[in-house]
Amino acid sequence: MKLFINAKIVSPSLEIPEEFDAIAVKDGKIFSIGQSSSLKSDASEIVDLEGRVLLPGFIDPHAHPLMYGQMMDWVDVGPAKAKSIEEIVQILIKADKELPANQPLRAFGYEHRNLVEGRHPTRNDLDRISKTREIYVMNASGHGGAVNSLILTKNGISKETPDPRGGSFERDESGNPSGVIWDAACDILTGSSGVKVENHGPNFHLPDDQEILTKQFLQAQDQFIKYGVTSIGDAQVSLREFETYLDAQSKNKLRSRYSFYLISSLLKNAPKLRSNPNIDRVMLTADGIKMYADGTLGGWTAYFPEGYQADRNRKGQLYHDAAEFTEIFLECARNGFDIATHAQSPTAIGMVINSVKQVHEKSITKTNGSYPISRVEHCGLPDSNEINEMSKLGIIAVSQPIHHHNWGDGVVTAVGKEVGERFNPLGEFERNNVNFALSSDAPVGKPNPFEAISAAVNRRTVHGTELGSANLKISIRTALIAHSLGGAKALGKEKVAGSIEVGKFADFAIVEENPLQVSPDDIGKLKVKETYLGGNKVFSS
Repeated sequence: MKLFINAKIVSPSLEIPEEFDAIAVKDGKIFSIGQSSSLKSDASEIVDLEGRVLLPGFIDPHAHPLMYGQMMDWVDVGPAKAKSIEEIVQILIKADKELPANQPLRAFGYEHRNLVEGRHPTRNDLDRISKTREIYVMNASGHGGAVNSLILTKNGISKETPDPRGGSFERDESGNPSGVIWDAACDILTGSSGVKVENHGPNFHLPDDQEILTKQFLQAQDQFIKYGVTSIGDAQVSLREFETYLDAQSKNKLRSRYSFYLISSLLKNAPKLRSNPNIDRVMLTADGIKMYADGTLGGWTAYFPEGYQADRNRKGQLYHDAAEFTEIFLECARNGFDIATHAQSPTAIGMVINSVKQVHEKSITKTNGSYPISRVEHCGLPDSNEINEMSKLGIIAVSQPIHHHNWGDGVVTAVGKEVGERFNPLGEFERNNVNFALSSDAPVGKPNPFEAISAAVNRRTVHGTELGSANLKISIRTALIAHSLGGAKALGKEKVAGSIEVGKFADFAIVEENPLQVSPDDIGKLKVKETYLGGNKVFSS
């Protein structure tokens, strides 16, 4: 038995007696909680935390680990690196000179409203870098970006090419493709044998050899555990991700626990994938399906039928009409899958609510008799009636506060002050008893829970704007719960993770200061010193 002593045990979702400063761990789970003096006699190994704070391991229920690992190998042209298209071009000219011939040049991180020009890069901008090398610059949202002319030409994309269902090729004034591509249009990036998502979501599943993909995944995993994250929901798993997890598992390289949300285009194969003997339900779980209702607020593809206030000609898009969406949703439920749906606008969120109502009306339950877990991913702009319905139906909102930190000003510009300032209305969720979780959406945000908590608590944007009224904020305690037990509930793992309780996994994050006792302005500065998974150290600063 391993014993952790001299700890300040903080589990925000429940009270632990102040005199309890020790945790006994057996077979990777919490065996008992008490005082160091009374538990020492049974210990075969003792870890002295010397008065540091022991928190439950953070849970990130919505992230894209492999994509994040890929981004770490791409060129960063985010706001810290480039504030204009010209700066992006110059960074990529330098990268092009250092890259071997015939290798694609890939970059990520720009947000067009934060650029001096206030627009996306185009094929003309990227052609200045190279006309003989494929170039793709991903928008910060992950839903698309800009490509050079070579990619368009290779794929036969011209003025006459129609937009694919669930995606678009933006056009210039003459109707020619500008090089800006969204969602299903990104299928052109994956090659003839690569992952095709069609109208089931954005395609960021760019191909590489398995050895490279596994390496990229593992370097992302290192970042998650550095920030104390011990359980992760992968929010869009294609066969590429599935095989990468199994490869890492076969090499005994998994250092966090992973829950898969298989992309809805894989629904027919999902039961077979879930029953793979390597899905052990301890390190790997495959109980979820990821659906998409509408697009992204960052790229103005979230669906507003009345048009965006800043551009009435832009309405965004739905990936499926309401009837088709519900049909797929019910099929997921009938197969016993939990369902996580990307939905940002009231129309899209309403589609999820209506589908959940049908699940309940038809009494579609899992083998244990419970309804499938229904989640709304992002859930940026629900109206008040929808918040009430989510509460009644037990729908979980999985929010990424880093979105309103990075894009809040742009969302206000896009949809207007009255609507936009409510972006990510966490305070309203709390007051109306909506279950919600915080997450990173990495690589859209760093998988640092303390940065997400800071954004949720302070609601300040990158431009210093305080977004909306104070009643949209939540407390540090509420945010900590949302990034631990709230995440566990979203993943269907609240019985085994998310708090310091006997019988749960011994997954811990060790910090120097008690987060409940720091100021809101300082919460984002906290650092994780050590991370433990099943009582074993997987990270030390």
